[in-house]
Order: sequence, then C-alpha cells, then structure tokens
Amino acid sequence: MKPPKHVFATFPEFSRLTLSDREKWETLIADYPPIYDISFPGLMTWWDQLGSMKVAQVNNNLVISYWLPGDDENNGLSLVGRSMIDESICEIFDYLKSNGEEAKLVNVPEFVVQQIKFHDMFSIDETRRLNEYVLPLAHFYPLKNMVLHWRKRVKNYIDQKLTVTSIDMATKEGKTKLLKALQWREKNHLNDFGVIEGECMESFVSHADDLNIENLCVFLGEDLVGFCLYQVPTDKRYIIMKHIKATDPAMFGFELIAYALSKRFIEQGFQYVNLGADYDIERLRMFMVAIGAENFFRKYTITPKRSKR
Repeated sequence: MKPPKHVFATFPEFSRLTLSDREKWETLIADYPPIYDISFPGLMTWWDQLGSMKVAQVNNNLVISYWLPGDDENNGLSLVGRSMIDESICEIFDYLKSNGEEAKLVNVPEFVVQQIKFHDMFSIDETRRLNEYVLPLAHFYPLKNMVLHWRKRVKNYIDQKLTVTSIDMATKEGKTKLLKALQWREKNHLNDFGVIEGECMESFVSHADDLNIENLCVFLGEDLVGFCLYQVPTDKRYIIMKHIKATDPAMFGFELIAYALSKRFIEQGFQYVNLGADYDIERLRMFMVAIGAENFFRKYTITPKRSKR
C-alpha cells in the first residue's frame, strides 16, 4: 500500500518535524536528488536550532521553514517538489504578503526551479554560498588519481598499518569513542557556523539510529586518526558526507583520510560524495574548490519580478 501523499500539515499550517518522522520524510523525498539541506539528518541538526524545524505540504510539494541564528538573508520558507510549482510559489508569496512579510523563497533546489513554467513572473538568483559540492570518489582513489602534492603526502603513510572500519554507535563504548574524537573542535571554530557544526556532529553520534547515520573510521594501529559521519540516500551512487575529520590535522591531513575512506566506499559501489556547502567561509571555499568539485546541487532565492513601468 502506498503511503499517503499528505502526512504533514497543509500549508499555511505547519507541522513540527521530529525524530519520529524520519520514515515519513524519507518516503516523501525519495525521488529527489541527494541534497544535504533536504535530508532528514540535515534538517534535524543543522537547521533545527532551538527546535525550530517546521514543514508543510502544498500541491504535493514540501514547504520547509529554514532558520539559522544570525543568517537573516537566507532564513525563510523554501519549496521542494515538482508539482504545480508556479502555483505553489504564488500561494506562498500571497501568504507571506498577507502577513506583512517579504515575498521570498530561499534555499530552493535547482530541480525545483527547472519545473517553473513562467520564468518571467519571478526573479531567480543563485545562492552561491548554499550550493552543495559533488565530487567523484575516484578523485581520491586509486592513488594515481590524486593531485600530485597530496599523492606525495599519502605515500608517506600508505604502507603503514591503516585500518578502515565502523564503530558501533549503538553501544555506549562506541559513542564515547567518537564523542571523544570530536573534542578537537573547541579550538578549531572558524566562526558561529563552526559552533553549529560541532553541535551537529555530537547530535549525529548521540542520535545515530534515529537519524540513520553511519560512520567509517581510520585507525593507525590502535589510534583513531580520522573518521566520517555519513548517510546513504535513496540514490545508492551517492553518500551524503555529514562530517569528515582528521583527529590530528597536524599529522594526518584530509588527503590521507579521503584516500582511505574513498577506497572503502568505492569497494562498496559508491561513486559520488556530496560534501555540503561552504557558507561563504573563505578557507572552506578555497579548500572545496581545490579538491575539484565535478558538479553542484545548486540553490536559488526566488522573489516576484517587479513589473516595469
């Protein structure tokens, strides 16, 4: 039996999204690209500040209320779906204007924008800071595919006893080991987003079962030298990388961890990794560009087009 198309409140009413809603949510987004910002873990951690995550449905599409503290420009309602997109945008705009708010949609995925029929009705602007980087795992494995300066560094460690395995996050011991590995973050905040990232990582470990989060860890002997927290979406070509870290960045950089993890992921049949957005953090953007994104899951801001007089 097919699940009901409407499982959340009908817009303009909203439902509070909770950890118990994962299966319902993932059924509704199963046919969409593997985008972090519409994934259940992404919504319930990064975007669920102060328990603020609200969702609704309109014309068999999803309406998401995005909010981050201090990010007023990109806070607001978004639309996700492929059904009656023009009509749905106008319905949301009418609601916002009737409440004295700006008629604006934020963080709208490209696949939604592609369904708009009457482009002359709207101003559609790419939101570069929210675009999600998509990389082939083959950029990092086998070794010959890596950029030269990374290849040299990885060669120094490749013959050592590196082990890639998962930690059981269902056990207290497993959670404790990963939570301890997160302690580096207190001295590595770039800005407020770094604080949010650290809190998200703790949530991914503490609520791994509810969020359907998996992990892979890289060990050198008995020492945990790197790890990643990730989700496998419906499209099994991809993994959505929630977080990837070297626990000792001075000794083990991203390139070694990426090599070891990519080898395992490729062996499991995955092809691409969604690394998320750079949020206009200069160091993060420079790093993302340097590792060579093949594509993006692009996002847009949509507003009414002003008529010319």
